[in-house]
Amino acid sequence: MKIFAFSRLRTVTAALALCTASAHAAGDGVPVAEDRLARLVADTVRPVMAQYEVPGMAVAVTVRGKSQVFNFGLASKADATPVTEHTLFEIGSVSKTFTATLASYAAQRGAISLSDKASQYLPGLAGSSLDAISLLELGTYTAGGLPLQFPDAVTTSAQMLAYFKDWKPTYAAGTHRQYSNPSIGLFGYLAARSLGEPFDNLMEHRIFPGLGLKHSFIRVPQSRMGDYAYGYKDGKPIRVNPGVFDAEAYGVKSSGAEMLHLLDLY
Repeated sequence: MKIFAFSRLRTVTAALALCTASAHAAGDGVPVAEDRLARLVADTVRPVMAQYEVPGMAVAVTVRGKSQVFNFGLASKADATPVTEHTLFEIGSVSKTFTATLASYAAQRGAISLSDKASQYLPGLAGSSLDAISLLELGTYTAGGLPLQFPDAVTTSAQMLAYFKDWKPTYAAGTHRQYSNPSIGLFGYLAARSLGEPFDNLMEHRIFPGLGLKHSFIRVPQSRMGDYAYGYKDGKPIRVNPGVFDAEAYGVKSSGAEMLHLLDLY
């Protein structure tokens, strides 16, 4: 049995947890009955919600090809909007798997080769350290020590470009892995650039539809804003902050059922 749990923790805008567990009746290999499964999920989720003051959560479960989504609590405390099958959550860094999918799509179409150097796809990077770093190294966090986040002063595309032009690697490319939003962000940005379209357009009009995801978004449309769950910090509602490469690194909003569909594809 595989369980995806989407939560609104008070210290983050969104979280997605993936856990695995065995789900068999004693001794006979029969999957857990639906009522027992519902109790198992509730007994697991409710203490977590109480401990971390999580207003709402959706848990999507698949057992031997049969799927269920269990919804708990509120998507918005202000108007007591409940979590439902339509609720959209920020899935955080799980978004990076979609960024990698876009880059694979670009490679399959011949728009890029993962062995190409990053500066080939953005002339402004010519003469920088990115001349010696491949797209694959950006996508696998082995570019040489790019940081977890951009410095706070980097808030525009021009500042992003200036940052990469000045950046010097700490390690030789391909020798050290260091998790980095700027790294995966540039990877996705360059992949989209190679296809001649904005990243969010490619995601919403090619990647999501190609995966059969009908209710996943980078930019939540106005018609779905009522389904968009809030995170809470210090009791106040928050959503993900806009920033350079926010879409590429952590920008996807989706539902438990959509993520369960994605899991079933694998």
